Amino acid sequence: MAEKPSAPNPTEAFPARTGLLFLAVTVAGLLSAGIVVTADLAEGHRADVAKAVVTELTGAWTILLALLPAIPFMRRRPVEGARWPARLLLHAGLSLAVGAAHTLLMWGVRSAVFPLLGWGPYDYGDMRFRFPMEYLKQAAVYVLVYGLVRFVAWLRRSRESELRASELSRQLTEARLAALKRQLAPHFLFNALNTVSAFVREDPARAEAMIGHLSAFLRETLRHADAVEVPLGRELEFLSSWLAIMKARFEDRLDVAVDVPPEALGVLVPHLVLQPLVENAVRHGAGLGPMRVRVRAERCGERLRLVVSDSGPGLDGSPADALARGTGLSNTVQRLRALHADDQRLDLSAGPDGGLVVTVEVPWREAA
Repeated sequence: MAEKPSAPNPTEAFPARTGLLFLAVTVAGLLSAGIVVTADLAEGHRADVAKAVVTELTGAWTILLALLPAIPFMRRRPVEGARWPARLLLHAGLSLAVGAAHTLLMWGVRSAVFPLLGWGPYDYGDMRFRFPMEYLKQAAVYVLVYGLVRFVAWLRRSRESELRASELSRQLTEARLAALKRQLAPHFLFNALNTVSAFVREDPARAEAMIGHLSAFLRETLRHADAVEVPLGRELEFLSSWLAIMKARFEDRLDVAVDVPPEALGVLVPHLVLQPLVENAVRHGAGLGPMRVRVRAERCGERLRLVVSDSGPGLDGSPADALARGTGLSNTVQRLRALHADDQRLDLSAGPDGGLVVTVEVPWREAA
């Protein structure tokens, strides 16, 4: 079973997010400095680029310092739900505190930096008017940051909801596939036991050999009972174990050839996808003398094509009727749909020299 995606660690994410915020406010500060400089030039005044940059960057960096402690509150106390009026008042009060802290930080930093740069004492004007003047801008910044925090929270919830829905869909698909495999197991076992029982009295030695092959096949099947997909090479091993039972029964009357290129052996296929198709071919051709079954695999673009052809009687009715009648075939169709939705196909057609041709296509996905 695939591991659930782990949620990001807030402690690990904090430095990265703070770095992004620092970069954002730095860019905003430089843009603001550019506006100040070009405004001075437009009005015919001498532009002091250095002072404009220092003034605007200290304003940008200190607003970040003032806002950082408020961001967790924005995240935990959204203005929504039945208590939105009270939370709106809380945010209004917090924005006033952030604004006052920002104004004091700007005044303190600039008062320390300006003399060091040879610009003399920093004059911030009458603080009675400076606080409300700055707050008009600070309130807008607070609302903008609150909106960004809530937007990020919405994105996170949406992503978590998608992950939960995807996980639920995966679990439902696995449950359905497991149910279909459980349906296939007794069908196969019933057919195999019927085959063995026919030889218990007539040919005990052959029956004993078939029981040995059946035991080996069942052991391998149970070992991979939870597997939804297996590499094609492993699927061919399952098929070989089952064919040992059939060859013990039919001896030289059954001729099976497998043609699979080496590069296809690691491609994932539905577990027990070949056995029902070959069993269907053998069962329908059992009374017609010697039987030939061919299993072939090839790459077609980004898809794996599996072809099972036989020398049996061919189609009896339409392909849809044949798929509906056969437990093994219908079960395989359902498992393919559950696993790959519309990105798969299973077709029945008449062979050029008679018999039936079953073609299965699935995405070319190699096992890790």
